[in-house]
Amino acid sequence: MMKPFKIFLTFLSILALIVLISYFFPEDGIQITPNFTLNFPTWDRLMDYEEKEYKDISNIVQSNKPQEDLTPIIQDSTPEASETDTLVSSKDSGDIVLTDTVKSVNQTERTSPANRLQYPDNNPEVLYPFFRSLEKLPNNNELIRILHYGDSQIEGDRISSYIRKQLQKKFGGAGIGLFPVVLTHNQNISINYSHSKGWNPYTLHDTDQANFRHKRFGVLMSFSRFSPYYSYYQDEVYKARLTIGYSPSQFNLTSDYIQCRIFYGYNEEPFITKMNYGGKTTDAKMMPATNSLKKMNWEVPKSVDQFRLGFQGNHSPDIYGISLDGQQGIALDNIPLRGSSGIDFTKSDTSFLRAMFNKLNVKLIILHFGVNLVPVVRDNYDFFEERFYKQLRMFKSFDRDLSVIVMGVTDMSKKEGGQYESYPNIPKIRDAQKNAAFRAGCAFWDTYQAMGGKNSMPSWVFANPPLARKDFTHFTYKGSVVISKMFYKALMKDYRKYKQNNQQEHIIRPKRK
Repeated sequence: MMKPFKIFLTFLSILALIVLISYFFPEDGIQITPNFTLNFPTWDRLMDYEEKEYKDISNIVQSNKPQEDLTPIIQDSTPEASETDTLVSSKDSGDIVLTDTVKSVNQTERTSPANRLQYPDNNPEVLYPFFRSLEKLPNNNELIRILHYGDSQIEGDRISSYIRKQLQKKFGGAGIGLFPVVLTHNQNISINYSHSKGWNPYTLHDTDQANFRHKRFGVLMSFSRFSPYYSYYQDEVYKARLTIGYSPSQFNLTSDYIQCRIFYGYNEEPFITKMNYGGKTTDAKMMPATNSLKKMNWEVPKSVDQFRLGFQGNHSPDIYGISLDGQQGIALDNIPLRGSSGIDFTKSDTSFLRAMFNKLNVKLIILHFGVNLVPVVRDNYDFFEERFYKQLRMFKSFDRDLSVIVMGVTDMSKKEGGQYESYPNIPKIRDAQKNAAFRAGCAFWDTYQAMGGKNSMPSWVFANPPLARKDFTHFTYKGSVVISKMFYKALMKDYRKYKQNNQQEHIIRPKRK
């Protein structure tokens, strides 16, 4: 009979010890090493504990269900991912279930208006050059290009793939656009791709080497070579190949490309390229030495599911990218720059960057950065605003008709006292991005607010199926489609307004008598 009583006394003793430790433990923790601080819930936190009420995102997900045209099982490319990320399967209806924890919010937030594009001085004319290009596409044979830059949030063609699909369906176009020889973590949802050994990628970080000769990285901010940057054996012949094929995890128009182009330059000696499909070589070219930006072009029949490109020579060119496109319409390139905050573009050779922009016929840039800056907690982000503004100003200087949209930082959570809370500096980073965008004459889309604002990320993580990963930073592929749909709707809403205004301005008025 005494045993339960002893257990009860033991429990009370442990509880009393926890209370004593909590009461006297320093609120800022005890620093054990320079990189490790021991924390313990304070007395106030224990007494005031209550379950966190995360944002209700029901209205967001119900209006933007990621269920149409989506693909089978995809492995997420973010470093924290350890499980497959399902987009759609035969057992997946596309419905998203929210837990009770994320539904405790007032009705006014659930019925808030859609997140719109914002403009300097509320003037949407900063996007009119791009809108004019869209308007002309049905009547000309032009191929216009959109560059979607971002950090790890867009890796693997997340976000870009859905926006591309919708734009190509509406305005024409095909293919996944431009990508590097060596993919980020060797993965892209929209292509079945591999390369042989021997390819060496180079980025801005490699310019720290004392013997690095240039900063020509082009629009992808990288280039690759199949021979060493410096070859001590001039007579050695290097061989390499690329294999490109149909991916079952892609949107339909992605595989309808009809041309493959390679952008290259600055090879000191000639090299040979070969196109192979159907078990035979269909084309071979000897490319002469050059000290400028060049391109190779092949037509690829739609019936070809896989082809191979071969390279051979003593000296590799710098290869700035491979593109799979249609002849007309929209090309949209997914360009993830892991670890970047979007402030290093001006470190490259901007004259060369401008030349490649012109060759690609770039009409719109989308910049989506921010999560790498969030852990750097500061009182203000004036330093970031100024550096980001310089990047935007540089892009705008390339062409007065070039349009730019900045997609703001996403919500990002950290664990505090057993609950997930947004980093408090996110609105400051968002505002710095918006200020820089407006100063440079660019549009801004508030991704943080579109997600639901403060403490919305846990709602994305705890949704069923998950819309964000358990690192409380990156979207799953399903979540990326939800964000993509909201952004696309905002863009097309303002495009329709532009067309309506444009039609009204061109009404022919009767002549005066």
